[in-house]
Amino acid sequence: MMMRSTIGLGVAAAAMLAATSLTAETIKMQAEEPGSSIYLYAGLFEAVIEKATDLDIEIIPRGGSVANTAATSMGKTDFGFANGLPVAWGAAGILDFEGKKQENNRLVFSGMQVAYLVAAGASEYVEKSGADTVAAALTGDDPVKVLVEPTGSINPVVLDLYLKSQGTDLDAHRDAGHVVQVPSSQMGQRVQDGFANGIFTQGPIGNPDLTEVMLAEPMTFLTWSESDLAAMKDVGYVAATMPAGSYDGQDADYTAPAALNDMIVNKDVDEEVVYQVTKAIIENQDELAAANQAFATWDPEAFIQPDYHVVPLHPGAERYYRERGWLK
Repeated sequence: MMMRSTIGLGVAAAAMLAATSLTAETIKMQAEEPGSSIYLYAGLFEAVIEKATDLDIEIIPRGGSVANTAATSMGKTDFGFANGLPVAWGAAGILDFEGKKQENNRLVFSGMQVAYLVAAGASEYVEKSGADTVAAALTGDDPVKVLVEPTGSINPVVLDLYLKSQGTDLDAHRDAGHVVQVPSSQMGQRVQDGFANGIFTQGPIGNPDLTEVMLAEPMTFLTWSESDLAAMKDVGYVAATMPAGSYDGQDADYTAPAALNDMIVNKDVDEEVVYQVTKAIIENQDELAAANQAFATWDPEAFIQPDYHVVPLHPGAERYYRERGWLK
């Protein structure tokens, strides 16, 4: 009876250890609502990671960049998808995170989506005024009447941040009639009707708001100075180059502030787990691209370079990138 009891206890203990091991291998990944592009990304990541590793992925089907930044830092999820802007704001304790620093986020991947911040003025205005830089066109003696979306969009927030870096703000320019806030669906018509002759917008290549305005009126992309780029870096943007020909009439490469879509992880997630996740995704990019064309143009090596870090790399991700020779 004693031997049977001992064997029984051993089997029970082994079962408990196995259950504990399985539980430890389950990691949480916060995405966004079902149907969103980020939710689709999470589903692809889940399939690739579970196929390549012993990890079990639990997708949290809610959130957004601000919520995911907070949830990841607080340990409510292990991994989270987030735009780099809120991640940077959280690290600095500004804007949505004023007085509430989110200091526990670390970077795994970056640049899965690249949203370029474009300031453009009507070509006729630029030729007549000579205001071919962002600063001259927005804050010079003959400022452009610039289109931006209404309050609630991130674009007026970003325009205000830029104007404050120039010693003014959105309220002053709106009161002076230099800012026209309308829904994106009305922007092209406002330019055609002569109520505006510029646009301040961000989005990936093919941004429909920018495309519509450029169809209504020939536009010139305004130059971001080095000091402009540095000012926007302070609030989470990185400098990135949009290739020539990305839009009709864009004959040269365009360097602009860009917001990158990142995957972040809580700093306390085990290094080996993060290493395995990083390895699985990077080494199966072809599989991701076959399922979603967005991954065909993703350049993970470029976007994990130090210039693109809004928070430090997690040691597990860094170890993988150093093994690949992507980091020195």
